[in-house]
Amino acid sequence: MSSSNIVVRVKYQSCSDLRKSVAKTISYISDKKKADATSIDEYDILKDYMQFASNDSYLYEDKESFTWSNDGDIDASYNLKNINNLDPKGTLWSLVISFPPEFAINNGLITKVDYYNLTKNFMPSFLTGMGFKMNNVTWYCSLHRNTDNPHLHINFFEHHKTISNPKVPYDLIYKLKSNIANYLIDNEKFYRLRDEEFKSITGSISLAELTRIKNQKLFGDKYRKDLNKMLLELYDVLPATGRLQYNSKNMRPYKEQLNRIIEFILLHDSTKYKYARYIKLLDEHQKELTAIYGSSSANKNLEYYNHQINKLYSKIGNEILSNYKVYQSLDKMDREKEFLNKHIKDLKFKSSPYRKKENIDSVAKDLNKLCNLAGLNYLEKRYVFTNWISKSKYKIDVDALLSSMDNSKPEMSSTEFYTILRKLNYDYDRYSKYKSKMFYQELNYKKFINQAMNYLEYELEQEEKQIINDLEYELSDYK
Repeated sequence: MSSSNIVVRVKYQSCSDLRKSVAKTISYISDKKKADATSIDEYDILKDYMQFASNDSYLYEDKESFTWSNDGDIDASYNLKNINNLDPKGTLWSLVISFPPEFAINNGLITKVDYYNLTKNFMPSFLTGMGFKMNNVTWYCSLHRNTDNPHLHINFFEHHKTISNPKVPYDLIYKLKSNIANYLIDNEKFYRLRDEEFKSITGSISLAELTRIKNQKLFGDKYRKDLNKMLLELYDVLPATGRLQYNSKNMRPYKEQLNRIIEFILLHDSTKYKYARYIKLLDEHQKELTAIYGSSSANKNLEYYNHQINKLYSKIGNEILSNYKVYQSLDKMDREKEFLNKHIKDLKFKSSPYRKKENIDSVAKDLNKLCNLAGLNYLEKRYVFTNWISKSKYKIDVDALLSSMDNSKPEMSSTEFYTILRKLNYDYDRYSKYKSKMFYQELNYKKFINQAMNYLEYELEQEEKQIINDLEYELSDYK
């Protein structure tokens, strides 16, 4: 095994307040949006199956645990409070180890327990190689899956400073990568046995394959971004008026685009197995119908099969179109008000480096109009103005400026709205890109997945009943 797929980055910092620096680092590696929160205390193969097979179950845990050390799950922030004799000054080391997703999966690095066992294997030898005494050093680790590559954040520090040269030797990093590679080779048999055990529970599904399917979710949430992009592109071209139903005439120009979205939803890891099973049932039922009724034109054209697929697509498609109608029901400026209310504090407003007071006052009045449109209170408005003054490098007293401002809510046309944004360094393209980015984050795409799941479960049940009814009808001829 080549160690080139194992990327190691290391850095260190000299801390005047070691406890504060460690606490800050713990806060970062324990970020709920980044860290795997699954527990490694009660590991079993069934938990793996639930984690990777059920709908959005990678977000569900009985016990959230963001960090671990040599002995398993820990609350690092709580542990830090108990290090009473920690030197105020010291060095904090940060180690980041990352793997390409396919490499990680193919070598058995799938669950949090896999990564835990890996760190437990190499960390003691790495720390002793640095010259640490094990009773004088603490290390914390967290697994992040928020980027394209899964990666480990490992932070370690001495309780009492003994290391004079904090630099990690290159040969020790090389040895670390080698130890990781050797560990994965040595555990190949274990991973194979575990996968066989997993198949005994799930049938033909392997844990590695199931993880590979969930690849898009676990590494950077690419699925969400792709689906939301497809939805936004559809919503941009759909007509604002007219009957919008999956099988309506108005939808014909957009049917292919909508079908691609529906297929994408049905191939999500939460639905794809049920969808495959449903397709198989429909295929078997169509064959039964052909056997019972002969090669009629309806059977030759797979009318039953196509009708059932159209019914399923219609249900999911109408859910997507219903969401569009809610989105479209708001007036354009009402949508802008709603968006500004949520995001105006995140927009990086900046205007030209004016020197004349009247020019600055003019832009300030325009910014105030946006704040009033968004319905901001004084403190929220003060935050927006303070950032604008800072980025524009104006020397203005923010409170004095705000005290002179009008607080009435303006009636504003879309033309005036975009003109004001342009003065604040947001032309139409930049503003649209930002809105699209926020749309990806805010759209509750999971409701489409969950609806598809519900529809599939219902259709599967109905299909199975129908097959039984047809068989019972066929057998009745022989009584």
